[in-house]
Amino acid sequence: MAVTLLLAVTACSGDGRDGSGAGAVSPAALATCRQVFGAKNVDSLRAEFGEGLRAYDRSLTDMKERLVTEARDWTAGDDDLRRTTYRPCQIQERAKGSDAWVASTAAWSMWDIEFVSSTKDAQAWHKVVDGVYVSPRRRIDGTSLVMACTIPGSAVGQGSGLPLEVSVNEEDRKAGEGVPTEQLLKSLAENMRELIGCREKPALPDDLMP
Repeated sequence: MAVTLLLAVTACSGDGRDGSGAGAVSPAALATCRQVFGAKNVDSLRAEFGEGLRAYDRSLTDMKERLVTEARDWTAGDDDLRRTTYRPCQIQERAKGSDAWVASTAAWSMWDIEFVSSTKDAQAWHKVVDGVYVSPRRRIDGTSLVMACTIPGSAVGQGSGLPLEVSVNEEDRKAGEGVPTEQLLKSLAENMRELIGCREKPALPDDLMP
């Protein structure tokens, strides 16, 4: 597999604050994070992180347009494996003695469905349901899920040849407290495929890991 160039798109719509006070949390950023992780999950993270919580986001409309364009421009015979990684939401705990955080990423995967379904390395990808695979092994962007995602107007075979990959990364969270990583990953996958209009929407179980 050729080396891919991952272009991280990290532009944010705010600095985590709404300007109304030194410790205020941006309502716009929280609203975006609720669309990404789900309202209940974000509320759980707010309870876990407390007063030190900060939220950072990027435009979901812009991200959607870019992802859809990338899918429609893709052709199997001319795939240079260049991918753009988007970071729609990051939630941090900025409190004395703590710098815990949870972040989401989304990108068209460099791994096609044929590859993730045929690899002999059981620790690389685990089948969740048809067309959906999760990596039990933590990767650079955290815990990752790859799913077939056909965008209307794209080339034949795009859904499996250029699947969507979403990841949840986190650091310094207290073990056994707050919303589990699997739950965040499931919500991220469901919300992202709805946002960009994937044709495939199989039901995902709560337990994604083997």
